[in-house]
Amino acid sequence: MSSPEPPYPPRTPPGEPTEPLRRSPPLQPRTAVPPPAAEYAPVPPEPYERPPWRENPWPAILTALIALVIGGFVGYLIGENGNNDERERPRATVTHTTTVERPKTVVQTHTVTASTVKETPNQSGEARRQEAESNLRNAEQENKELRKKLEESGASP
Repeated sequence: MSSPEPPYPPRTPPGEPTEPLRRSPPLQPRTAVPPPAAEYAPVPPEPYERPPWRENPWPAILTALIALVIGGFVGYLIGENGNNDERERPRATVTHTTTVERPKTVVQTHTVTASTVKETPNQSGEARRQEAESNLRNAEQENKELRKKLEESGASP
């Protein structure tokens, strides 16, 4: 482990040097605070008083049970709704659908004139195919030439 570097000296700001601090007279040391007189005794802490609701948990338990009973009763009244007659229940819904067919006339015309067609689709596809093949042949020829140069230089592909 290397030894730590020595600290750098503090930088002095450019300009005039600062003035030395004025000397003030030394302060007098503080005197010790005298201990309290023996006639005063420390006051004991007050005992912890439990809040009144902690003394008896039964009121809280009773309140919860009463709320549970009232909630159950209200839910029963809402759910029953007083209607026990099965004849008043709605019957199953029956849907009748009628389909009506109407004749439709579709007229489509497609007109091709000699002025709109410059070449047949086969001719344009053939020209593109020939161009692609010539591009492929050129690329293969360039690849062969590059391999020959690489072999002549002594490197392996």
